[in-house]
Amino acid sequence: MAGVDESRLSCLSRRAWSLAAARLGLVLLVLLGWELGTRSGFIDPFYFSTPSRVLVTVIEWAHEGLLFGNLAVTLGQATTGFIVGTLLGIVLGFSFAANPCIDAVLQPFITILNALPRIAFAPLIILWFGLGFLSKVVIVVSLVFFVVFFNTYRGFKEINPTIIKNARLLGATKAQMMLHIYLPATLAWTFASLRVSVGFAIIAAVLGEYIGASAGIGHMIDNAQANFDATGVMAGLLVLTVTVALLDALLSVIERRYSLRGSR
Repeated sequence: MAGVDESRLSCLSRRAWSLAAARLGLVLLVLLGWELGTRSGFIDPFYFSTPSRVLVTVIEWAHEGLLFGNLAVTLGQATTGFIVGTLLGIVLGFSFAANPCIDAVLQPFITILNALPRIAFAPLIILWFGLGFLSKVVIVVSLVFFVVFFNTYRGFKEINPTIIKNARLLGATKAQMMLHIYLPATLAWTFASLRVSVGFAIIAAVLGEYIGASAGIGHMIDNAQANFDATGVMAGLLVLTVTVALLDALLSVIERRYSLRGSR
């Protein structure tokens, strides 16, 4: 069995490296085409800039001390809102799914709130909570919460009823059922929602900075856009893209380790 497991892990590792190489090759091909297109005049650099100029701009921001300070502001807002929204989503998702009375009374209101265009309320949130840190966190929470809530709720509801009946017949307490049945079964759904929520958290934080802020990557992109600086806009987008990719990779590793432990 140990030899089979090692062979399977080796095969998965080779496949992962092949996929990573293919993806990297595709990205490099697109960047090369973009660079050659702008140098040949096929693509207008005023509107699209060039990969080399974008990279130089990011390096200049780093040397001038602009990059990491503004990125820290955006990540601070996104991370705080992400944590708060995730905790609220998990707690309320469990509460609604486990309590039919609460679910029957409040579920329609949650559904209606989820249907509202929350991005359109961002200016009002800025008005209510000011231009500082809190308003950006509230915007992030408003996007992250519903994704986590509905995934947690659905994960709870999808648990096989036979497993629950068998656990009760064996005399499992509510705490044991929560710890050994409900929580593990729901975490897979919750992890899936977290990977989606990371992107939403960054988007919401940047949106808040667009509307009103004195720092952050969104603020830098907004300033570049106001000055018709396509290179600055692209540089900001590059920083955000790399950041989200790294965060997604981190969550992917955590999810994979959890899945491996759960399968043992």
